[in-house]
Amino acid sequence: MKRKIVFAMYTLLVLASLTLLTACGGGGGGGSSSSSGDVIATGTALTVAEQVSVVEAQEGGGEVGPMKIGKLSLSPSDVPANSAYNNDPQEIYVHERSAESFNIINEILCAMAQSKYDEMVNQGNYKAQIDMNKCSSSKDDASSAGESSQNQSSGSTAPKYEMWTVNSSRLDDNSPHIVKVWMHEAAEHDMPAKVIYVKTTITEGKSETNPYGIFTINFKSYPVIEGVVNTSTLLFKGYLKTETDTGSDQVLLKFVCEGDEGGTFSEKVVLNRAADGSGGSGSTEMSDDWEGDTYYDIAFNTTHFLRDDGDTPMCFSREEFEETAWDYGLYDSNGARVNRNSGFSIKKGNAYGWIGYYGLWLPEDASVNDGDTVYKVSYSQSGETATPYTVVKKGGRLKKHTRNTTTLGNIKNIPLDWWNNGSNQRVKWDGSQFVVFAEMNQDNYMWENIEETPLDLSALTYGDLNFWSQSLGGQVRVTLPNCLWIEGTFSCGDPDSSTPVIYFKEDVVFPGDTVPSSLRCYDNCPQYTAEAGGVVPSAPTYPPDFDPSDGTTSYTYTFSSSANDMILKESGNSLLWASDGSGQNQWGVMSGPLFDPSDANLALLACDDWNGNGQPDEGICGWKAWSALSVYYTWETGANSWNQFTVLKDSDGNVLEFQPPMQVQYTHVESGHKYEGVTFYLEYSGFGNLHGIPGTCIDMDTGEPINCGPGTRWVPEFTIPDGSEATDGTSDYLIKALRKEQRMASVDLSECDGMSITSYDLPLIGLWEDPGIGSEPTVTNAPAVIGGVVQ
Repeated sequence: MKRKIVFAMYTLLVLASLTLLTACGGGGGGGSSSSSGDVIATGTALTVAEQVSVVEAQEGGGEVGPMKIGKLSLSPSDVPANSAYNNDPQEIYVHERSAESFNIINEILCAMAQSKYDEMVNQGNYKAQIDMNKCSSSKDDASSAGESSQNQSSGSTAPKYEMWTVNSSRLDDNSPHIVKVWMHEAAEHDMPAKVIYVKTTITEGKSETNPYGIFTINFKSYPVIEGVVNTSTLLFKGYLKTETDTGSDQVLLKFVCEGDEGGTFSEKVVLNRAADGSGGSGSTEMSDDWEGDTYYDIAFNTTHFLRDDGDTPMCFSREEFEETAWDYGLYDSNGARVNRNSGFSIKKGNAYGWIGYYGLWLPEDASVNDGDTVYKVSYSQSGETATPYTVVKKGGRLKKHTRNTTTLGNIKNIPLDWWNNGSNQRVKWDGSQFVVFAEMNQDNYMWENIEETPLDLSALTYGDLNFWSQSLGGQVRVTLPNCLWIEGTFSCGDPDSSTPVIYFKEDVVFPGDTVPSSLRCYDNCPQYTAEAGGVVPSAPTYPPDFDPSDGTTSYTYTFSSSANDMILKESGNSLLWASDGSGQNQWGVMSGPLFDPSDANLALLACDDWNGNGQPDEGICGWKAWSALSVYYTWETGANSWNQFTVLKDSDGNVLEFQPPMQVQYTHVESGHKYEGVTFYLEYSGFGNLHGIPGTCIDMDTGEPINCGPGTRWVPEFTIPDGSEATDGTSDYLIKALRKEQRMASVDLSECDGMSITSYDLPLIGLWEDPGIGSEPTVTNAPAVIGGVVQ
């Protein structure tokens, strides 16, 4: 993990995949002087490689045709040829284990692309606000299928911003293109905050004969202690460069990084590759105090790829592969991008941050409280425009859940996670019954496949099955037929494909929204602890009462949606997180259903002969609130920003609202696939961010499905074909993959006969040069670029 953090920062500028534009002379957008002084820079920017792939992606790949669902009629042929749908580029690359270092580089290419250093060439120093979550390389980490995938926090797709200072310049068309970056990485776990100094010198842009370009990148990093850069402690240093091999048509790429961050590490790469990608060879070495040493020699031609770790050589086909899409765009009926009003940049004092649907972000050394004034900042060549807003910040938030239904037949084979007698299990409806097919290993918190066994419906705590599924947008309820209360448990009949499935659309309650003046709760009800003055993590809710025969216990709460309140209260006491040092519920706590105790709602919760004695029973079966009510609320509180409620009010007292992720319905069609004809309810949180496709772990060597754990990767179980349709119930949309990877198929070693391996001398750290870009310049203007958009 530590090595990954390091690698993620130094290679940023490496090979930014950018369409480079003609520079405008002058410009002073950064609020400080240009690096060229009084000389007007007129050089056009140079282009280097968009992707560091050892081998090139191939055409084809077993694409399946798009399907029209229901009454939808939108087709790619319906949108204009000059639309974003038809013109947005697709990034396709090849993943191979011996080139894992390049995968980290490619993650950072995404981050660097957000800085827009091509469009900002010769415009002086500027700030760029980078959303690191958009480019996270952990998407394929096996932990994505483990405990973290069970984190049902509403902040799972929230942005994670870092602030960079950038200077991109080229004096004229006979000069090199120089990019300087001062990158800030926040402290994390036992790692200190740091600044990474990077200098990139591009002397030749990429071309058909040289797909990388000729460039050199030198970098180094120092820790930041109490806001001061400690230049006496070097955390890591290294370089990445390309060279033309004299006398041949091949481009040589070299990379080395060494450092010590609580343990020593070293990474070295040499790649000797023909300009047209038809062949090449290379060597890679990774060594650290956490994972030991890994070494590979590789060779490839137009049809095959040979990898040798010194023990077990493996051969792969460059003509047979599987394809996975990691990012998707959503487009409307005109082919325009579908964007979400997710937030904007703010300033408090000298610190820049972000406010949006998931809350507020500021650097660690800045803070904001309820009632503070912050400024919305916008950027232009003439400077910064600041508009004041008042912060409304509360330690929890109320969410509204609106009931929707489908059937078991429509969610066949979709993974459904549930808690069963002390064990996390993964269940699916196989078309005729529920079966348990995976269980979470409590030692490494990874899902492990088990022999499929029918789910026992004869002794249940509830008459409903309560699941969680990312593919269905969160909480899922299946009300079983003919349930009887027998000796302390429910015994229920068998469902079928027509059995209703209940899922809920979730919305955060904003000031001014209509909320019942009184809310009642029967299950998982938040508890105020007087000694702590709030909700303590070790005992956040009252003990449940499942026996209505003695009068089911209920609790009453109040909530006011006035901007000055917005807090759930019990007998006038605010139900806010109060840490007790227990370390429990670190992701925050969420209540059970809170609802309007109207006669109509209470009638829906009537027990109706819950114990099977043939008599009309009095009382309320509170657990039915999870599925029977058309609307209920939940209260969330915790120490994290996503557990809290933060919005802004303008000078007239109007509250700004940001758009939540949009839920869209997509039906997959792929003949013979386990998800053929299955409907998914995906979450679209902005361009490039479509979530909810189930995944599986594969062996990093062979690509075969395997239990999650060390030596595995997590990948989506299917790829949505370009031009497929989705709907939010009102409008129809087209889906297009933006970033795909190809994985070569493992074949018999004999197919690589005739290919030879070369063990290269690896690059020496002694050839590293100090970036020498000096102290970070002061930039007083607002960020010129936010999340990849020039302001």
